[in-house]
Amino acid sequence: MDRTIAAMAPLEHTALPELPKSASPYIIDKKPIACGKHQGLGLLSYIDPRDKDKVVRERDFVFLRNYTDLNRPVGMLVPNIYKDSQGRWCTILVQQFRPQYEADTIEFPAGFVSRRRSETAEQAAVRELEEETTKTGSVIGPTSPPLTSEPVPIAAKLNAVFVRAKDKGGDEEGKQRLDKGEFTVELEVPLQELERKLNELADLHNVVVDPRVWMFAMGIRYALELKP
Repeated sequence: MDRTIAAMAPLEHTALPELPKSASPYIIDKKPIACGKHQGLGLLSYIDPRDKDKVVRERDFVFLRNYTDLNRPVGMLVPNIYKDSQGRWCTILVQQFRPQYEADTIEFPAGFVSRRRSETAEQAAVRELEEETTKTGSVIGPTSPPLTSEPVPIAAKLNAVFVRAKDKGGDEEGKQRLDKGEFTVELEVPLQELERKLNELADLHNVVVDPRVWMFAMGIRYALELKP
């Protein structure tokens, strides 16, 4: 999925989109400031529900122009496990250039849930895995509750769908199905080597690691150390 933040230049000849009214009593107002092709910058006025003084505060936020239902996750990411030809349990990651960081990032496969196809998060997870990597897969765990979409406060939610990946067969063997203009490198990393590999990539190749991949690596480390 291309989550590149578009340039936030004001639209001189096009009206800014009207943002939906909030159902929360703590949101006073939401107004757009500027828009790019896919995303916009807005200003939100709110009262923190735990503030006894009920001070009205303001905060910038980024919104997706075509996704205004905040209760419905718009995309998903695909944490996964994969058994390689040596019998080692691995995970499949993707490396791609993200211009907002001026560097490559290491991420789980991820993407939008297609409203046109009326997809579920689970269907979208398998589709994105097949598009971005040479693997297919099947869902093996419960879908997560709604997750924040980025470390940056973008007003959109994701689900995580845990998948067991396997090699594609037939005519699809060894092939990705990337969209035009999308370029990703598939990484197959043994789970016990994941933390070391992420550090190595960051040190030697100046990559930025998605925090969810890093926390996955930390979970593996402490599961091995603590043996709960």
